[in-house]
Amino acid sequence: MILKTITFNMCHGEGLDGNVDVERQAKFLKKYKPDIIFLQEIDMYTQRVYSENQIYQFSKTVELQYRAMGINIKYKNGYYGDGLLCRFPIEYSANYLMPLLDPKNEQRGILCNKISFGTTKLNLFSVHFPTNFEERKLATEELINILEKIDENEVIIIGGDFNVGVEKIGKHKYEFSKSDKYYEYECLSNYLEKVNNVEDTWFSKNGNGCIDTILYSKNIKLLDYKTLKTKYSDHSAIYAEFEV
Repeated sequence: MILKTITFNMCHGEGLDGNVDVERQAKFLKKYKPDIIFLQEIDMYTQRVYSENQIYQFSKTVELQYRAMGINIKYKNGYYGDGLLCRFPIEYSANYLMPLLDPKNEQRGILCNKISFGTTKLNLFSVHFPTNFEERKLATEELINILEKIDENEVIIIGGDFNVGVEKIGKHKYEFSKSDKYYEYECLSNYLEKVNNVEDTWFSKNGNGCIDTILYSKNIKLLDYKTLKTKYSDHSAIYAEFEV
């Protein structure tokens, strides 16, 4: 079976023009005919998105009827976290909160979902790692703890914003340090393969960086991948096609 996946940090629907518009984001991704979309920075009912249920609107527009949301924080009269959209029924969904070293830091999560094709079990994770290296180390360890409990015959696909090389230096201010190797990916390479995308996926006044990607278990085959450039968020999306 061919499975088409996309990971996208949607920045609560806000494009580089400052307009919040989930529908244009969903229409942009829909033309790639995805079966699964991993979403980060999605809002539900917050003031800044005019009380919209963004995961429902995204699901409706992109025509992927099954959806799950992991709520990481309460924010401006609503909620904020990660999401998953899927062409197939979701049998199980759980959201694991990542460890925090400072309670003032933003709470992040690991959204885990399971679907089945006959005897094939797929574990689908949408993740958004912290902007602090020490917390990313803890988040990586937490993710590995979850992965180690999954049967080796089951399939794993993780889409997310891993924030590798990013360090927060102030309110809405970040630094990015490019490297040939990142600790987070090195640890996860014992369990998973990584899509080898190298183009920048994050764009901000503080700098650019390749911080979004898709990881997958070694029992499936990567057929194709590409960076989907868009001005509808401060992140590009990553597309990956698998033979499962």
